[in-house]
Order: sequence, then C-alpha cells, then structure tokens
Amino acid sequence: MDTTNQVFLLIGRKRSRKEADEIHSFGYGKEEYFWGFLVAVLLFFLGGCYSIYEGIHKFMNPEPIDNYGYIFLVIVSAIILESKSFSVAFREFRKTSSKGLIQSVKDSTDTNLFVILVEDFSALTGLTIVLISTLLSLINPFFDIVGTFLVGCLLIIMSYFLANELRKLMVGESIPRQMRKDIRAIIMKHSVIRHINNIRSMYIGNNNFILLISVDAENFSQGITIESITEQIKSDITRNYSNARYIYIDVENS
Repeated sequence: MDTTNQVFLLIGRKRSRKEADEIHSFGYGKEEYFWGFLVAVLLFFLGGCYSIYEGIHKFMNPEPIDNYGYIFLVIVSAIILESKSFSVAFREFRKTSSKGLIQSVKDSTDTNLFVILVEDFSALTGLTIVLISTLLSLINPFFDIVGTFLVGCLLIIMSYFLANELRKLMVGESIPRQMRKDIRAIIMKHSVIRHINNIRSMYIGNNNFILLISVDAENFSQGITIESITEQIKSDITRNYSNARYIYIDVENS
C-alpha cells in the first residue's frame, strides 16, 4: 500500500505539470488533488477495511503466534525506516509553515507533501500499535486481535481526514485569510484606489492560485493611469506571492 501510494502521487505530480491548453486554460494543476484523493479513499480506506477484516478473521479463527523473533525484527526495522522517512517529510513540511502541525496540514495546498507526511505518520503510529500489541500478546494472544482492529481504525480515520482536506481543494478552496489581508494592504498602498469591492481566489494545483480583484478608483484617473496602476499591483502581489499564477483586476471609477 505504501509503495502504491507513492506511484499514485508521482502520476498526479507528472500530470499536474502539463501546460495549459484550449480545453484546460488554467492548466492541469488539480490533477494532483484527484490522485491524492484516490490515495485517501482507495488505499487508506481499503487498507483499513482489510485490517479490520483480518481482526475479525483472527477473532473467529484464533491461532497461536509463532516466530516472535522474526516478528519483532521486521517491526523494529520498519519503525526505524519509517522514522527516517517521516523525519525527512516533517522537515520539508516545516519549511512551509510554523503553525501547529494539524493546522499546518489543513492549511497546506502542497498535496504530495502533506499526503506523504500523513501517510508516514499513519505508518509509524500503526507500527507502534503493532509493536505494543505484539508484546502484550506474549501475555494474552487477544491483544494481537485488538492491535489489528486499532490499525484498521487508524487507517480509516486518516482516510477520512485526507479525503476531506483534498475535497476542499478539488471543490475550489480560497487562499488563507492572512494572505487576503496582505494582498488588501498591497492594493491599498496605491492612493488612486478608493475601495476594494472584493477579492476572490481559488487554488488550481501545484500550490498556485487565481486572484480575481474588483476595486474602485478615483474619478480623475485616466485609462493609461489605471492600466499602469493595475500592472504595478500585479507586480507587487507576485513579488510577495510568486504562486499567484493568474491575476485579474477589474477597475471601476467611483
């Protein structure tokens, strides 16, 4: 499941980088949301269901556990490898946000990064559960069944969390409130702008977004002045937010 997840994310990343064309004028960036959604729904959810099925099978047909030495060798080796993978993903993710981890994941629009982070976290947590339940099964084999159920529940919860975050992006999530405030401040630096009617935005993949801005300008502003001001506003915004891929400004004389 872990390996298949990476394949799906690689497909999404490759397809999302296709250039815009006549049919998809804003590009194919949202492809990465779709493939990330498949990871959440198909692989995480089905993996969780299969784990719960295994728990039911073990409960209905209990069998003694053998070869504990090999079991612990595999589990500990997997924990070491997953810890390394998680630490790399966590460091990269922290470069994009300094907020709390859960809030940062919710705010993130880098699908590949936050899906891999959640995936590694789930794997590491699941392996820890398995290690503890296997140790306890030395006392009572029933704990092995409990551990299998808990891993299944963990994967289903993570599936719901990921699917919900990706659903927001697929539907069309706006940029964060703080970014909108910063963009408002950039616009209002220009004295010719009297009022900002609205700022609409939407993420379109690869962390890029569209901006639709409506403003009122001074009555005395001539066409050439308005044009130069809008170009300056666009330049100021892209200087601060290079991922503002498309910016459209509608100016009305007030």
